[in-house]
Amino acid sequence: MQVLEKSGLVFRANHDLFVDARGIRKESAIITHGHSDHAYISKSNKYFLTPETASLVGAESKKCSFERIPFNKRFSVGDFDCTFKPSGHILGSAQVEICNGKQAVLTSDFKLQKSILFEGAEILPSEILVIETTFGKPEYNFPNREDVYEDMIKWAHRTLNAGSFIVLGGYSTGKAQELTKIVNELLGETPLVFSRIFQQNKIYEKEGMKLGDYIELDYNLKDANVMLMPPHMINDNLLLALQHQLGKNVETAIATGWGASKYKTFPLSDHADYNSLLKYVEESAPELVLTTHGFEEEFAKAVRRKLKINARPLSKEGQKSIAEFIS
Repeated sequence: MQVLEKSGLVFRANHDLFVDARGIRKESAIITHGHSDHAYISKSNKYFLTPETASLVGAESKKCSFERIPFNKRFSVGDFDCTFKPSGHILGSAQVEICNGKQAVLTSDFKLQKSILFEGAEILPSEILVIETTFGKPEYNFPNREDVYEDMIKWAHRTLNAGSFIVLGGYSTGKAQELTKIVNELLGETPLVFSRIFQQNKIYEKEGMKLGDYIELDYNLKDANVMLMPPHMINDNLLLALQHQLGKNVETAIATGWGASKYKTFPLSDHADYNSLLKYVEESAPELVLTTHGFEEEFAKAVRRKLKINARPLSKEGQKSIAEFIS
C-alpha cells in the first residue's frame, strides 16, 4: 500500500482509492464531509459518502452517482475495504477505516471534545494513521467546551442587559448550527441568521438535528437581539451600518479556534487541538503516522519526540510506500 497527497489523498494498491480528491480523473472517490475544501464533485464520478454529507453537498441536484453509506457499515472500493466512523466535526463527517493488507485510519477533520450537537470522535486503532493536524502546534490547546459555552453566555447576557445588539460569527456549515443551538438553549434567544446559514440549518434539521428557533435575515433586524453571520462578512462598516439602523450599540464576537481577530473571540473549534492530536496518536497505537494539513511537519516531529512513533508529513513523504516508511 502507498499513501500519497496529490490534490487530495490517494491510497494505492492494485487500484487507487481517492479521498477528498480534486482535479483528478477517477472512477470513484470517497468524500469525508461536506465542507467545500473536502467535497470536490464532478459529473463523471461515483462518490461514497454518508447520507448526511450527501444532503450537505446537494447530491439530489447533481448528475453524478452517489453511494450513501451509513456509519459502521463496511463497503468496498476496488481492493479496499472501508468503514465510515463519526469524526465529531460537522453533520455526517467521517473518519475512514481502510483495509488492504494493513489497517489504515484516515481521521480527516475531527475533534475529540463533545459539543452541544455531537459526540466526540472515537479513537480508532490503526497500523497506519493519517491524521489531520490543523492545530498541530503546542500553542493550540482549547479549554473545555462547556466552559467556553458558559463564558459566551455570560458575555451575551451582560451585552444584552446593557441594551446592545449581538452579532456572532461562525462558519455557515458546522459552527453556525452550534451557535444556533447555543443561542436558543443556553441564552434563551431566537437569532436572526444569514441566508446561507438558514439553508444549512434546514439541512441539519432534515437530518434529525434539533437546533431550536431561528429567523432568516430579510430586512427584519428589529425582530431579534442576536444575529448569526459568516465571519468573512463581519467588518467595521457592517457594524456601523447596523448601529445606525438599529439605533443601539452593536457588539460582535467570532467563534473560532484561531485566536487572531480584531473582534472578541470564543475558542470553539470543530478541529482537534494539539493535546487531542497527541492523545489520538497514542491511543490509536499505529506503526506509522502520516500528518496532513496545517502544522504537519511540526506535529510529526512532536510524535517522534514525545511518543517515539515513526511519523512523517505526508506532503513531503507521500510518494514512498508503507514498506519504505516502516523499514
